[in-house]
Amino acid sequence: MSRALGGLHELDLPHIVLEDLDSPTLEEAEMHHLQTVRRLRSGSHLTATDGRGSWSIFRFDKSILTPVNDKAFCEGPKVASEIYISITKSGKPELVTQKLTELGVGLISFFFSERSVPKWDAKKIEKNHKKLLKVSRLALAQSKGVWLPTIDIGGSFQEIVKGTDIALAHQSAMKVTNEVRRIAIGPEGGWSSAELDTVNAKYSFHRSILRSETAAIAAATILESESA
Repeated sequence: MSRALGGLHELDLPHIVLEDLDSPTLEEAEMHHLQTVRRLRSGSHLTATDGRGSWSIFRFDKSILTPVNDKAFCEGPKVASEIYISITKSGKPELVTQKLTELGVGLISFFFSERSVPKWDAKKIEKNHKKLLKVSRLALAQSKGVWLPTIDIGGSFQEIVKGTDIALAHQSAMKVTNEVRRIAIGPEGGWSSAELDTVNAKYSFHRSILRSETAAIAAATILESESA
């Protein structure tokens, strides 16, 4: 952990995500959360990040945020971890996004595999992408992080995974090594035979056959523990 991030975690202050620390503005939902849920009074302090490594302390005066110190910057990992997930049923992408953001994953990419049950059109992909961005911002604030992950949705297994250095999670494969930084999680029904026949490396990270969302969280925990 960097000294700047350690300093942030030592502060017992509410933490939020802003688009721009130099021109801080609060949305109505954030105002409601700070005033009603966190019961933050005028004159209180909070910390805020831009989700790109920088953070600062601000004084909260109703709808106005005033910086009280210079911005600090926290370096991200030299090689960010990337988790690719076959799109799962309603509700699970939100859970995965929340937990992987808290764990510090650099990229969260949802794709369609051969056995994916949901079939989203372009309109639903756009709607869900906006929803997951909001989930990720809230998770980063809750966990007092400073780096938002990149979140992608769409594309097939062939377009996103096949022929790349992205490894496939597979329970009967060899145990995952600490060199692996990019791994794909299959759907509830598992990879198809065609997907398993690709040249992509296969790795196991647990003795049990896990649900997709559990597998994504377990994989992220292992990859992020190696980069700590």
